[in-house]
Amino acid sequence: MAAEKTESIILSVAPYRETSCILRLFTRSHGLVHGIAKGARRSGGKSTPTPLDRGLLLEALLYHRPNRELHTLGGLHVAKFFHGIRADITKSALRDVALELYLKSITEPSPHPELFELLFDFLDGLDGVDSVNTNNADNNATYNMSAAYLLLWRFIAEYCEHTGFGIDTENHAGSGIDSRIVNIIIEGNADGPRNRYSIGECINVTERLLLYCRRHFDIRTPFNSMEFIRGIITS
Repeated sequence: MAAEKTESIILSVAPYRETSCILRLFTRSHGLVHGIAKGARRSGGKSTPTPLDRGLLLEALLYHRPNRELHTLGGLHVAKFFHGIRADITKSALRDVALELYLKSITEPSPHPELFELLFDFLDGLDGVDSVNTNNADNNATYNMSAAYLLLWRFIAEYCEHTGFGIDTENHAGSGIDSRIVNIIIEGNADGPRNRYSIGECINVTERLLLYCRRHFDIRTPFNSMEFIRGIITS
């Protein structure tokens, strides 16, 4: 069983026994992978626990076994922490929406490097947005919030496009997405949104896009990450 070095984004982490954990990864070379990282949580002596958490860019040795559901991971190294996301509760919540979309809609372990790049680019862009404070109504805070949500909306739209369920910007009447939402998604530029959106508009557009995903990807369960976002704005 040869080891292959691969980049991956951690979708979820679950503890396993006393010192190990099971990771659900989206890898550049194999797509969705379930792997066990033995001893990753062990501390003491010369070893320290590898700080594994969802949304990190991870480099690892993958001992891939064909026709097996759980693979072995080794040589773990966090290549990028995305500190700007981890330090901001709103950006962390938007990150979790993207990760949950992959977890709910991708079920087969097949390589999709374009989807890996799409997710990485979204996280990298979100990481660079200035701090988002949904309780602050000044212009800068509203702009930052709008920029962060717009990144998520474009990510969702591009993901649907890559997977064959793209939102038709020319003829979207049958998509379930109204023209206002489509215009919001396509209106921005590389520097950020042209308009500032209220938190209510941000939540509404996000929910409509996720409803579109649920219909087309046959996702039966609601997005837990949206419940968390709604909790942020009511707290």
